[in-house]
Amino acid sequence: MHGTTPRKLDPAGAQALLAEVFEPGADRLAHSIGVGRRAEHVARALGRPELLVSAAYLHDIGYAAAARDTGLHQLDGARYLRTLGAPAALTGLVAHHTAATVEAAERGLDTILRREFPAPSDELLDLLTYCDMTTSARGEAVTVDERFDRIYDRYPPGHLVSRSMRHAEPWLRRTVTGIERRLERPLR
Repeated sequence: MHGTTPRKLDPAGAQALLAEVFEPGADRLAHSIGVGRRAEHVARALGRPELLVSAAYLHDIGYAAAARDTGLHQLDGARYLRTLGAPAALTGLVAHHTAATVEAAERGLDTILRREFPAPSDELLDLLTYCDMTTSARGEAVTVDERFDRIYDRYPPGHLVSRSMRHAEPWLRRTVTGIERRLERPLR
């Protein structure tokens, strides 16, 4: 743990941490900020807790050099946040966001992921996944179709991430559609 007290990881603290671990202008930083801002809107619209917003800002922190360990960014991020004193509710959302168990299975880490971080509430996890799947790598609002197109452009067909996303795609599309219905229209 950092120092003797847990680090404050409310939305402002989450943004400050992102600025510490990612280079200014980096796509991961832009994406994380975009997902966090989208979550702020969703949380207001649906009356959801600040936990959703903090998790959205921090969902990809596992890509930071300070957090990288296994290569599964969801697990690495959750472990890193745990060292900072993050609550289990936050680390669970980060660990399981955007069909993490599918990629974890590809990497042989699914049992470890589930053992270390029990699955969080389906509702908050779905909302976080929605925010991630409707935000581009540069932090812009996109449709789920655009998001998948850009992921598949970035990762070739045989790549582990591409295979995992193709496997999870039907579930991810249903999740996004369900949240869009709840919001009454897609956010753009």
